[in-house]
Parts: sequence; structure tokens; C-alpha cells
Amino acid sequence: MKAKSICKEALVASALFALLAACATPPKAAPVSTETAKPSLPAQAAPATPAAKPAVAAPDDLKAQATELRKKAFDLGIKDVLPDDYATAESAYSAGMAAYGTDNAASGASFAAAKAKFGAVIKRGLPMLVAAERDRAAHLRDTAVQKKASDLFPALLSAADADFAKPAASESSGDYETALAGYKASTLEYDVLYKLCDASGARAFLVSHDLAKWDTSNWALAEGKYASSQSLFRQDAHASSDAVDEAILRYGNVRNTAYGYYAADRKKASETERDRAAGIKADVAVKGDYDAAAALYAKAETDENAKNYEAASAEYDSAAAAFTTAYTHAKAKMDTAKGELDSLDSAIATAESAQSH
Repeated sequence: MKAKSICKEALVASALFALLAACATPPKAAPVSTETAKPSLPAQAAPATPAAKPAVAAPDDLKAQATELRKKAFDLGIKDVLPDDYATAESAYSAGMAAYGTDNAASGASFAAAKAKFGAVIKRGLPMLVAAERDRAAHLRDTAVQKKASDLFPALLSAADADFAKPAASESSGDYETALAGYKASTLEYDVLYKLCDASGARAFLVSHDLAKWDTSNWALAEGKYASSQSLFRQDAHASSDAVDEAILRYGNVRNTAYGYYAADRKKASETERDRAAGIKADVAVKGDYDAAAALYAKAETDENAKNYEAASAEYDSAAAAFTTAYTHAKAKMDTAKGELDSLDSAIATAESAQSH
């Protein structure tokens, strides 16, 4: 039994020794590579981001300058004398507005072009506008003179002529804007003058026909504006123009009102003649004459209903005269027939008397 224990211990010791021996064996060396080592490449830098271009500022100054010249060209009426050149400048301005805020460089270039074009078209167009306005003023002066301004308003015509002579010096020196303003003022003065002549004629007609009494309210207003236009002529031609326009309107109202009453009166006179003609059967005896008179009467009624009182009054008078003619012709026929009947009666009576004897 003791021998077996010793033998067992010997086996354990032997196994332990073998294990310790195995642990003490050094590791094998790693095999040496035969490949040649490649040199390492330097790290590549990331591509640089390009620097952003500086933003172009909005061309506000050029825009303002082009806008100012554009307004000036429009106010002067340049497009009336140089329409194609004006349209070219306007196109450049529109391009500037379209690109403004999105492509300021292009916008600025367009505004610069518009500025130059509007400036050039104004320079070319101004002498043309001056010449046209001078001719317009001269034409209105001729109109005023034809309407007897020299007789009706000699002082006002003399003052207007003096003003008309002034712009010539500015035109000769090349100060076209001053000349244009002067000629426009003369145009207005001569316009007022010829209208004053018209107002004077309307007023004279109402007075000569005693028509003012039919519309005293409008007559009083017309008289006030007529006088006001003359007194304002030298101080404020625009106010003078407004006053004479209203005077002409009011005188016209008086005339229409008066003719409205007059037309009604003439209608009654025409109907009196119509009834007289119908009373002797003129519509049968002289049908052609009567129908012509009736047509005139119908036309007068149409004009009266359309408030064309002046025409209606004249047509009622014509109708009355035509009905009178129809009456006269019908009566002549009636008298002739009566005479023939009387002669026949006389002849019958004579014959009967002879037979009785």
C-alpha cells in the first residue's frame, strides 16, 4: 500500500517537471521579410476654397440720376418730338430696373446708359419743343386777333404781345428751358384772350335778345366770372383761364334755359297754325303742303326732347310758316270752289227765273 502511494507521487512529480520544462522554452523568432520597404508618401493637403468675390453695391446714385432725367424728359414732352430716341432711353432704364438688386453691375451699366440717353434726347429735343411752342402761341394770337381782341381787349392784347416777345432772347442764347417756359406762358395768355372774345360774343347775344331774364342765377355767375377773368389776366393766367371757361359755360346755360322757354312758346304758335289749317281740311285739300309742315313740326319736337332748344325754336317757326302756307292754299281752293258754287247757284237761279216768266 505504501509502495503504491510513493509510485503515485513520483508520477505527479514527473508530470509537473515536464510542464515546467515546456514553459521555459523560448519562442521561435518571426521570419524576416524579404520585400523591400516602400517609402511613406507625405499627406496631401485639402484643396483651398476660392475667396468669395466682393458684392457689388446697388447703383442707387445712377438710378436716382437716370430717374430724374427720365422724369424731366417725360414732363417736357420729348417723346412727342423724338419718339424713337425716347423709347431707346426708356428701354435702357427698364433694363436697369429689371437687374436692380439681382445683378447690380448690369443694373448700374444700364442706368448709366439710360442717364446718357435721356440727357442726349433732352438736349436734342428742347430746341424742337421751343419752336413748336412758339408756333402754337403765334397761332393762338392770330385766332384772338381774328375774334377782334384788339377791339374788345386792347390792353390785354398789348400786354400779351409784350410777354410773347421776351422768350426770343433766351432762345437765341441757347437757354431753351427758359424760352420754352416763356412761350408756354404766352400760349396760355392768347388762349385766354380768344376765349374772352367768345365770352363777349355770347354775352352780347343774350343782351341783344333779352334772354338773361330767363335764368338770372346763371347770368349773375357768368357776369362775375367774365369780369374776374379780365382782372386776373396779368396776375394769374391759369386762374383767368378757369374763370373765362366757367363764364362761357354759364352764358351757355342761360341761352339754353331761355331757348327752352322760347321753344315752348314757338311750339304753341306752331300748333295754333296747325289747328287753323286742319280746321279747313288743309290736310285733305293740300295734303302735300300740310304733310311738309307736319314733318317740320315732328323734327322740332325731336330736337326739343333732345334739349336742342335753339334748333327746335327755329324749326317750330318754320313749321308754323308751313302750316300758314297750307292754310292759305287750302282756303284759296275753298274760295275758288265756293265761287264756282256761287256762280252755279246764280246761273240756276237765273234760269229758273227765266222759265217762270
